[in-house]
Amino acid sequence: MKRFLIVLLWTLLAASLLGQASDSAPTGAAAVFAEFDRMAGLTLWPHFEPKKIPLAIYDGERTFLIRHPSPPSGFVKQGEVWIYPGQHPLMRANTHVDLAGVPTATLLLPPEGHGDARHWAATMIHESFHVFQAKRHADWSGNEMDLYAYPVADAEALALRRLETESLRRARTAPKREDAACWARRALEMRRDRAARLPASSVAYERGTELNEGLASFVQSLALGEAAGPELPAAEWSAEDVRLRIYAVGPAEAFLLDRFDPSWRGKLEAKTAGLDEMLDASLSGQTVAACAFTAEEAATARERAKQDAGRVSQDRRAQREELLSRAGWRLVLLAGAQPLWPQGFDPWNIAPLGNGELIHRRWVKLSNDGGTLEILNRESLTEGAGANPLANGIRKVTLTGFAMEPKISKNEDSLVIEAEGVTAKLKGATVERGEKVVTVKIP
Repeated sequence: MKRFLIVLLWTLLAASLLGQASDSAPTGAAAVFAEFDRMAGLTLWPHFEPKKIPLAIYDGERTFLIRHPSPPSGFVKQGEVWIYPGQHPLMRANTHVDLAGVPTATLLLPPEGHGDARHWAATMIHESFHVFQAKRHADWSGNEMDLYAYPVADAEALALRRLETESLRRARTAPKREDAACWARRALEMRRDRAARLPASSVAYERGTELNEGLASFVQSLALGEAAGPELPAAEWSAEDVRLRIYAVGPAEAFLLDRFDPSWRGKLEAKTAGLDEMLDASLSGQTVAACAFTAEEAATARERAKQDAGRVSQDRRAQREELLSRAGWRLVLLAGAQPLWPQGFDPWNIAPLGNGELIHRRWVKLSNDGGTLEILNRESLTEGAGANPLANGIRKVTLTGFAMEPKISKNEDSLVIEAEGVTAKLKGATVERGEKVVTVKIP
């Protein structure tokens, strides 16, 4: 009955916002909010209270906000919902943001159709869990900057990674507890061998991101009523899909922990440890069957990894050449004494190229003391100012394929750039023009 009333409330609210119109966009947001409230009533994680976290949804036309104590200017209250006409400047991804000083979970519904409200609500549970994590467990995270220096072309490390994943897959699906324990131990052995080949920053990135994204994905699976979490495919992932893999490996470790130590969530709340470390401890004293990869399985994994790792450099060159060869105007921004520092970026849509270069496929925001540059829904090539392509700042940004020359004007002592997908205001910057190339130098 309670669920029915919640759904009815949001349906009526959506109808009142629409004036009984046929546009289904607000109905999509309302359905997600209602399904979220149902999921929030489940027991998902100790001390996690999703209904106390503000939520914002952009549906392609408007931004809807609920449970925020002091919405910023531009939002207008209608019933229990605050509405912003259009895409609020902070609505850039499915994530969590600081909205007027309050951590808020955000969700972007796809413009081509909203799909299943249940799954979008689970995504919002995921993002709300990040708000919880950030407040209660600030150390549950990996340094995203370290991802872009990860040695993805190490063939032996890739082979061990894939054998580790396969071990976890077998552990998750083993009906007998002793078989599951054996394959879980094999996974941990492969991880230890792999860690010996990786930089400490890469090991820390994986462990921290499993706590951050892995646990959020685990909670998301619980919200959906899934007993096993995301699938661990037998083919594993491409060499460069380090981050994507964690969204499935983290939940796999968590569900194995549920099996071998049902009290693990409370223990993790009391003291931070890696999921792999907790899994290792949970296997102590377990009855373990015999299990091992055949020589053929191990050899096949290594041969495939060698081929895939060898393709990384080739693929990167092709991506770089494609972007730089696009017809039209080119915009180049060069930082001077002070690099441009990342203020926001979409980690799902970045392609590392090596040699300090990245392709940002969707969004990146950069700034220094002289101003700010934001690129949205347009690809850009950035070159790092140091060893890490992001952590040491950006010294060069290149954008290509403009049909028209980027519009550049002066506003007092600042240079203002307006082009398709690009906005910037840069103090003291100068412009040089060549044949279909505009170069902006930032002091």
